Amino acid sequence: MNKQELITALTARREAAGISNAEIALRSGLTERSVRNALSLRGNPQLSSLLALVDALGLELQLAPKGFGETTATDSGYRPVTTRVGHAVAQAPAPPYVKRRSPP
Repeated sequence: MNKQELITALTARREAAGISNAEIALRSGLTERSVRNALSLRGNPQLSSLLALVDALGLELQLAPKGFGETTATDSGYRPVTTRVGHAVAQAPAPPYVKRRSPP
């Protein structure tokens, strides 16, 4: 994931949860201007700001080796394996301030 994809994912999460930049600012301890700049495609947030934004959106930042989880289109030998972590994430309730979309 590159920087643009990360910011796009954070913005999509904000929109899906119906949270304004002002609300994220309150939850994260950042200024509204910092949130707006960080979530712009030209933004370049510091790690501390990024971690605060991620937390305010009810997410956590994790690191994985490059190529981890690639699809079968890029690796014909790839077979997805259910993991305890993946299952726990899928089953975890949303934090109280994050609205989940209803299934289609």
